[in-house]
Amino acid sequence: MSVIDIERTDGSIVKCDTVNRTLTFGRYHVYFTNTEFKILAYLYERRGQTVSRGELQLLVWGDEPVTSTRSIDVHISSIRKKLHYIRGAKINCVYGEGYTFLMLNRF
Repeated sequence: MSVIDIERTDGSIVKCDTVNRTLTFGRYHVYFTNTEFKILAYLYERRGQTVSRGELQLLVWGDEPVTSTRSIDVHISSIRKKLHYIRGAKINCVYGEGYTFLMLNRF
C-alpha cells in the first residue's frame, strides 16, 4: 500500500504517499528527497520520543564514515521548512540529545 492516511487530533487527514515520498494536506503537496523521507518516517514512527543524531546517521548512512557531523542537521532543517505546510507537524531539537517529532493540538 503506497498511500497511508494519517489522522490528526483535529480529525483532519494527512495523506502520506510512501512511493512518491509526499505528504498531502488540503491543497499542499510536499515532496521529500529519499533521505529526508527516510528520516521523517523514522521520527514519525517514534513520535514523542527523542532520537539521537547518531541514530539518524546510522539509519541514513549505516557504518559508512560521514563527512560532516552536521549533515543530519541540514536534512532536519530542510524537513522543517517543508513541514511548514503540514500545520501542526513539528520537529523539536532536544539540546544535547537529538530530535523529537510532534503533532501539536493547535492547528
